[in-house]
Amino acid sequence: MTLTRRHLGLGALALSAAAALPPAAQAEAFAIRMAGQHRGVLRGAGFAIPTYHVNFVTSQQATSVASISARTRLAVVMVGPDQALMRRLTNEAYADLRSQMTAANLALVSIEETRAMTRASGLAELPGNVEIAGIGPGITIGSSLRKGWATFGPDAAPALSPLLSMRGAGQTGFAAMGAIAAMNALGPVARQPQMVDKVAFAPSLVLDFARLEARRPGLFGGVASAGGNIAFGVLAASKVTAHKPAPRGPGTPGGFAPREDVFSPTPFAEVVEGGAAVRGGPSFSDTVDENYQAIQRARGDAVVINIPIWEGLVRDAFRSYNAAIVEAIRSMQA
Repeated sequence: MTLTRRHLGLGALALSAAAALPPAAQAEAFAIRMAGQHRGVLRGAGFAIPTYHVNFVTSQQATSVASISARTRLAVVMVGPDQALMRRLTNEAYADLRSQMTAANLALVSIEETRAMTRASGLAELPGNVEIAGIGPGITIGSSLRKGWATFGPDAAPALSPLLSMRGAGQTGFAAMGAIAAMNALGPVARQPQMVDKVAFAPSLVLDFARLEARRPGLFGGVASAGGNIAFGVLAASKVTAHKPAPRGPGTPGGFAPREDVFSPTPFAEVVEGGAAVRGGPSFSDTVDENYQAIQRARGDAVVINIPIWEGLVRDAFRSYNAAIVEAIRSMQA
């Protein structure tokens, strides 16, 4: 089903989604290929997993600007999955990784010992083991794509504040700086006395529900447009940061991530035009429109999730992601 709506300035909004949802979805494998692993970082006699972040993208906003008075904006908000379900799936993802590593004969530092080392390292745990972040306001020059998040860590290995920057998309500018900072963040854990000949690593899985894009006019004309489609996927921003200690010095940081975004063709949601409120962000006392003027309510499209199908896709995604992690580690042990 394709939805085409009114023009805003010079732009048009279009969003496509499946017209009908299947009664059930078959288990599927996400073809995740890892890149960037470093042999010196991943080779060890054992592995500690201080945390495992699962980052659910919960809202997206695509904006394209042709001129001060001509702009287009498309916002979508995920509706359905609650925090209790997301926490449960995060616990399952962490347990599945440990299970797959054990099955692959990769030695693991116990959950209790890893938690003790993480606390002794002084790394700050995310308050409440959750961060909910909206799209927030911002100024767009040309085009922009902003996202809102719900980030969780396992109950047994809570999310770590220094690793939140891992979920940023892309590898340029501030996103790259955040990735570098996160890559070094596990150093205090790796330097614990119990980590001799071992490796500390932490995954940060990013799960999306829509593929939006914003286009601005080119040098030879055209219109500002924003559109996309509803699709469940694992983003290339799903980085894994790792740190191997050294007898002297700070040790060796590194990491790896999927080569590209991987999306599923399985329909899992229906779109309700104008069915969701889009908040402007905590820095404003009210919501704001596309011209950053305060209004009572800004509307976006609600992406109403079929919970059983979406839940199955999440499990398929983290199992595939974890299998790719195990394969990357095994390939570096020889």
